[in-house]
Amino acid sequence: MQALTGFGLVFALCGRVDAAAAAAAAAVASCRNIPGDPGWPSPADWAQLNKTVRGQLIATIPQASVCHTGSYSDYDETACQALRDGHDTDRLVYSEPHPAGVMNGYYQNQSCDPFTPTSQPCVLGNYAVYSINVTGADDVIAGIKFAKEKNIRLVVKTTGHDYKGQSTGKGALALWMWNLKTTEIITNYKSSGYSGPAIKLGSGTIGGEALTVARDAGYRLVSGECGSVGVASGYTQGGGHSMLNSAYGMAADQVLEWEVVTATGEHLIATPTKNTDLYWALCGGGGGTYGVVLSMISKIYPDGPVAGGTLAFQNTDPTAYWEAVSLWIQYAPTLVRQNNTIIYLIFDNVFEALAITLPGQPVSAVSDLLTPYLAQLARLNITHSLTTTHSSTYHDHFNTYFGPLPYGASSPTTILHNHIIPRSITSSPNATANLVTAYRETVKDNKFLIGCLVFDVSNATHPPNAVLPAWRGSSTSCNVNAFWNFSASARGDNLARKLDLVERVVPAIEKATPGGGVYLNEMDPWYKGDWKRMLFGENYERLSRVKKRYDPANVFWGNFSVGSDKFEIDGAGRLCPVGGRGRC
Repeated sequence: MQALTGFGLVFALCGRVDAAAAAAAAAVASCRNIPGDPGWPSPADWAQLNKTVRGQLIATIPQASVCHTGSYSDYDETACQALRDGHDTDRLVYSEPHPAGVMNGYYQNQSCDPFTPTSQPCVLGNYAVYSINVTGADDVIAGIKFAKEKNIRLVVKTTGHDYKGQSTGKGALALWMWNLKTTEIITNYKSSGYSGPAIKLGSGTIGGEALTVARDAGYRLVSGECGSVGVASGYTQGGGHSMLNSAYGMAADQVLEWEVVTATGEHLIATPTKNTDLYWALCGGGGGTYGVVLSMISKIYPDGPVAGGTLAFQNTDPTAYWEAVSLWIQYAPTLVRQNNTIIYLIFDNVFEALAITLPGQPVSAVSDLLTPYLAQLARLNITHSLTTTHSSTYHDHFNTYFGPLPYGASSPTTILHNHIIPRSITSSPNATANLVTAYRETVKDNKFLIGCLVFDVSNATHPPNAVLPAWRGSSTSCNVNAFWNFSASARGDNLARKLDLVERVVPAIEKATPGGGVYLNEMDPWYKGDWKRMLFGENYERLSRVKKRYDPANVFWGNFSVGSDKFEIDGAGRLCPVGGRGRC
């Protein structure tokens, strides 16, 4: 007798199989292999791959194996305690530089973490089984070829800032891009569409590193609010919001060249005039979908002083507080018409506008900008605090509010979902009132907070790209946030909060913001809305054609990525083609 892994079906005696079992066997055979399947690569196969990539193949040993006995036999009480102590405060520093590391608590799934009992086995679960430490195009080509020949899942991991679980997966081979940290300042890049300074970044370079390199050369660049985000990886490929959006546009608007290996093994350069369809798709159509980016050349800008500030007030009178929040939502878009951006947070008990960013302006401009709104706070008898800062460079401004660089203090919340708010909502008192009602219901029990970026990219100059059109018609992008509780007993509470997010909170906010969208880099994997329209809008059909051209065998798959509805995860964790919705 022989059991089919994951299905529990048993072959009949004498090699005879009934029709149902045969159909099940065929279905498994069409899926990507996982360990234990008959088609899983042999040790000799892996050894040959390691030889092909010159010893750069790494077998995954989860970091938290030091916290468990058995399995990997790595138990080390001192190392485990250090991992526990640093997991919340320095989790990025621990997990980002680690091959196959999983930052997202949902996908980590307590398979091997520092907080479960020592006696609980450490297993791989959703961790990639092997990673190739990518040093160049040949390593990527070898990994793609191996994954196709052995019919196994292939994923791309740089930093692991990944809310959708696209950089990991059961039985996967990971292309680990972390060590591609090359940086080059190009003082006079020339093309048919642009002449000026640029920076070439390897895909492993994180924002904090890129900002420092640019600052040292007298420049600034568009990068994320978290210094730990990989600039040339999923961040820019997904669009890329930033404190410099109003000044220069989205991160994807800055791209001059992509260096990419496609799923067919081609090593290409994509620009606005060469491989233009691939360039278009990579600029906003989502990472890990059309190919593997090795490097990116992007515009940079002369650096200079930046004025900053923080405004805060308490909820001591709920009626006045929520009126003040409503007025802010309407007023804030008028503040970003001169290259400014603002981040603000809404809690049930406090409002805070922070990282007010005014490039090239004096500190006095912060108070001048806010004066009309501060008058409204005075009318409502709301006491506020306002602090201002002056930074000689954008790097220093960033470091003041989101440092210390290179990583910064921010960690992924792992329970998060985005919504992009059309200008028509914030310009209408009635529509704003409906949105504030949804926000008030969201934060009232302190399970969630609202974090927003106010910007204006409506007039940004850029080549045609696949950035979600909703960004151009918006002035605000907001996230509903909650923090994952990593304690061993809290998984049920975490999952309940995720369910509340997608079934109650998100539908209420989307109802209050018709015509909006969702930032594909910041969404919950349980999202139940019209994802093709909300993430890609009118671009989806064209992106599908690009996907088919450059990845005809569907080597690359990600939750809610273009073409993801052709696959789903089965009960054993395999990636299988079913023509269904394809949600983890």
